Amino acid sequence: MSEGPNLGSLLAEHWYLARKLRSLEIHFAPERCKGLWQCYEVCPVGCWTPDYDVRCVVFHHGERCIACGACVLQCPERAIELR
Repeated sequence: MSEGPNLGSLLAEHWYLARKLRSLEIHFAPERCKGLWQCYEVCPVGCWTPDYDVRCVVFHHGERCIACGACVLQCPERAIELR
């Protein structure tokens, strides 16, 4: 019978993932945006604002972004990347 991961290996994995996520940034291609506002609706920290006049979103407050990837997953136009 093998044992599962120990606390030390779990913590090491957690720290690796946390450092990796902190290095990722949102890259937004506004020319692809069709103004569906899904990124705005799912962002837990409010980094997106709809611009109703031009039917596009504005990415702001990048320092607040937690790199959760919710906006990337919701964008049907693939205008948002996390890299």
